[in-house]
Amino acid sequence: MHKHIYWTLSFVMLFAVSCSNALNDKPSNNKPSKTDQKLSLNGNWKFNTFLGDGSNYRDISPTHNDIIIDNSNTELLVINGNWELSTTAERESRFWGSNYLTRYFKDVDLSKNVQFHYPKLTTGYYEHFIYYPFKVSLHSKINIKHLEGTTTRYISQRNRPGHWISLGIFKLDSAQDPYIEVTGIDKRSVAVDAVMLRPISQFAFLQAEKNKKSAHLVTTQDHNWHNLKVPGHWGMINQYSTYTGKGWYRKAFKTPSDWQAKPNEKLRLTFDGVYHIANVYLNGQYLGRHQGGFTPFEFDVTNKVNFKENNILAVEADNSAIVGATWNWGGIIRDVTLIKNEDVRIKYQYIHAEPDLESGTAKLTVRVRVENSAKIDRKLTFNAHVNKEEILTHLEHNFSVPANSIQEFELTSQLNKQQVKLWHFDRPHLYNLQSTISENGKILHSSKERFGIRKISLTDSQMLLNGEPVRIGGYNRISDHRYWGSSEPLELLEQDIDLMKNAGANFMRIMHGTQNKKLIELCDEKGILIFEEANIRELTNPEFVAPEYTMNKQWIREMIERDINHPSIIGWSVGNELTDHYTYAKKMINYVKSELDPYRLVTSVSNTGYLKNDSPENDPLGFSDLMMQNIYQKDPEQVITTITERWPNKPLFISEYGLGRFSNASLDNDYTNFAQWHEMIRGRNTHVIGTSQWSFNDYRSGYSQTLEEENRAWGLITNWRKKRRAYTTFQQELSPVKSLTLANINKNTGYAKVNILVRDIQDYPSYTMDGYHLEWQIKDIQGNVIDKNTILLPTLTPQSKLWEGSIQWNSNKGKAHELLVQVLSTNGYTRSTHTHVFNLPSTPKIKAVITGDKTFRVIFDKEFSGKEYYVKYRTKTGEVSITPKTINNHIDVTNLDSNQLYQVELIAINALGESKPSNSVTVSPNGKSLPPIIWEAMSRDNKLIVGFSGAAGDDSYQVRYGYQKDMLNLNETTTSRGMITANIAPKTQQIFFQLKRINQGSESKWSIIRRVNVN
Repeated sequence: MHKHIYWTLSFVMLFAVSCSNALNDKPSNNKPSKTDQKLSLNGNWKFNTFLGDGSNYRDISPTHNDIIIDNSNTELLVINGNWELSTTAERESRFWGSNYLTRYFKDVDLSKNVQFHYPKLTTGYYEHFIYYPFKVSLHSKINIKHLEGTTTRYISQRNRPGHWISLGIFKLDSAQDPYIEVTGIDKRSVAVDAVMLRPISQFAFLQAEKNKKSAHLVTTQDHNWHNLKVPGHWGMINQYSTYTGKGWYRKAFKTPSDWQAKPNEKLRLTFDGVYHIANVYLNGQYLGRHQGGFTPFEFDVTNKVNFKENNILAVEADNSAIVGATWNWGGIIRDVTLIKNEDVRIKYQYIHAEPDLESGTAKLTVRVRVENSAKIDRKLTFNAHVNKEEILTHLEHNFSVPANSIQEFELTSQLNKQQVKLWHFDRPHLYNLQSTISENGKILHSSKERFGIRKISLTDSQMLLNGEPVRIGGYNRISDHRYWGSSEPLELLEQDIDLMKNAGANFMRIMHGTQNKKLIELCDEKGILIFEEANIRELTNPEFVAPEYTMNKQWIREMIERDINHPSIIGWSVGNELTDHYTYAKKMINYVKSELDPYRLVTSVSNTGYLKNDSPENDPLGFSDLMMQNIYQKDPEQVITTITERWPNKPLFISEYGLGRFSNASLDNDYTNFAQWHEMIRGRNTHVIGTSQWSFNDYRSGYSQTLEEENRAWGLITNWRKKRRAYTTFQQELSPVKSLTLANINKNTGYAKVNILVRDIQDYPSYTMDGYHLEWQIKDIQGNVIDKNTILLPTLTPQSKLWEGSIQWNSNKGKAHELLVQVLSTNGYTRSTHTHVFNLPSTPKIKAVITGDKTFRVIFDKEFSGKEYYVKYRTKTGEVSITPKTINNHIDVTNLDSNQLYQVELIAINALGESKPSNSVTVSPNGKSLPPIIWEAMSRDNKLIVGFSGAAGDDSYQVRYGYQKDMLNLNETTTSRGMITANIAPKTQQIFFQLKRINQGSESKWSIIRRVNVN
């Protein structure tokens, strides 16, 4: 795998080809340097949509003017092929009317279709909608025959079932026999249910078309457009919460006063990500198009920027591509930057450091691509050195680059034993390569790249990191947050990386799709090994065309060229859970190794290979350097055994394993069967070198069986980053410490014995703990640390078995309530914890009780000394009941008698027992329903953001808010499930609010008034 690559002239010339369309542009891997002048175009943009370009599916319901054609209208249907009638919908989805048609496409045969012909219509414009229950088809094909021809749409019937989905606006004339035709293009089941036609006035349609054509023009007035943050997504605006389609962005900007047009300088407009298709205009001129929502692209705008006046940047973004169960967050989701530099630049650098583990030295290989955009040939000098403060090595190369071309070369150097510090997930040491291009002694461009030195190798049954066998794991983290969506600011990324590391994450397949580059940088810094994957989940995606797979290659190339120097990335994946992919996987894996990255591991994540008819002759699992298998089957060990028998002598990584979805968003949810998964590979199946659980966090989805708040609840944490009970479970299971126990605890003398039992080499996870610490803290009943100390542990290997020691603390310093003992990694992350409490919890307080119809909700503030809570309630006759224990800050009591009096008490629990009960509160259930459960309330971007749980039948949600507790004079309403935002005045310090639901026309009670401090 570590082979030399000879860079032929023909290969180099491929990179000299350029055009204005960003599909053919290669993104620069460089960070802006001291020779780059940059202008961030992030911040406030203007945003708008136009009639016919998309819709919010949650807001669509039939009116008396609409025409609905159900499959039962047999006089209007033409059925070609053997379609069956069904009266049962899959996965709790809905269908229209009393039944629907379905067909399983064993082979793709487009002649097997159903056509909905229309009754006699008035000639004019109609918006077309389709309705379907859940089916596994990822790409049902919809042909709309209309007056101006035939338009094709593709629908995933796994997504948004049981809703009216807009197909667009088309002009119809009954004399032309218009219709909608439904068929399938993949070997799966397709449902045909109902279509709807909604008359659209000619004036409204033509005005919308006129507005679309002028949206990019400098003269267009956009003061009435919405304000929208970039990076961000249009779901941050309530009325676009479920919008799918095209949206327009506009940004007015001026260049810095010291920028001037110079003949030897270039300006490039860079986008780190626009989901999913972007058409870009500057000052009314079309720059080009980019397809692929997670990868970067750029345009040369040297001759299009106005240095003296305002510039108008316009972007049409289209999120119609819906792939998989994750949400299609639409818009400009990552940074936008205007960069000014010389017409010669370092376009790309690939740094590979290969350590010699025996000698301790490392060979450094630097592959450099230099672009000359000038009209003349250039004679240049490349200089680079590793680390600025203490130069470890120096590279120099003189070369020539013809006009308007790209030159590529490769240099090597050596680092000695004293200079080499290996990158490890516990000790993530990083180096900087600082490079310059100069001409006649003048520096034209510089670049700074980080890299690490580490060695990953595979045996027939192990993965070795720097020569050490390791069995490690982590999580699939979904690029998703209910407010930030996939735009993910640094504060969220830092929070998630720390949460994952503290929950044992050291190695993982991180998710489908190219990640935010700031996340990869954090993995470098914090120490998480990852496989990064291109957003390729289904080869029947109409964007992909066999056998060239041009779009697939583009996404893979853009991902790898951007992220190739990150030491945290040890491998690439060319797709996830593909079918009929033998040729594709072989071709793409070879493409990555031969043309992009000859050093890292390459895989195609599989969910096949174990099936009855699978074999090495028809399944590409064996082409992967590291076999990665997703397992959701009831008998996972049988899957592992079958794969091992078919592909012996190869290690296996379980890239997804699901333990079941939660039926609600509660923090009490846990995976009680999680230990069984790891027991399956502990002491046996030791060729399974790691696992990556699905999923670390909840994520928004339009799939069937998603919670009412539109979130799929799989996570250790919610999509508002609240820890579930499952977090602690996973934290314990993914620890190299089998157990951390205390003995002979003496509060009076401040002494305890500590035993650390280490997992052995065949256990899971298993690796050496070098430079780890034992830390202990004494906390008072409020959680304040009143004493703390740390000792350095000896190196603990999988052969160490047991470490015994003792700790002492100042018994006279404050009032000790809790002793917390932790094993911390070299870089400070929790690897094992043990808590001992000395006192019962303090008495909790009931903050409020909200009564509803046959129910009431007890709300309280959790205290440090109480780890769990429950409610005890008694009737007037003295009958006593108790609720299950919870770690939520509320408890709902249901199935009560309305107008009955109940005496309610709240009790806190810790390891020693129960607190005294709170003061008793008398409540009487009656009247309206309870308000939504509020999970988060925060302020960002001059907005109040409230996250909540919806309920079946909810029509809308309303928040009323204000700047004083007794003056909630502002309000906002949304039909979105799970989140509402409201604009607040700048420089506000605090905001007060209440929330209620409207369910089938009936209003709930208001939530209690809550205060939010404004950031």
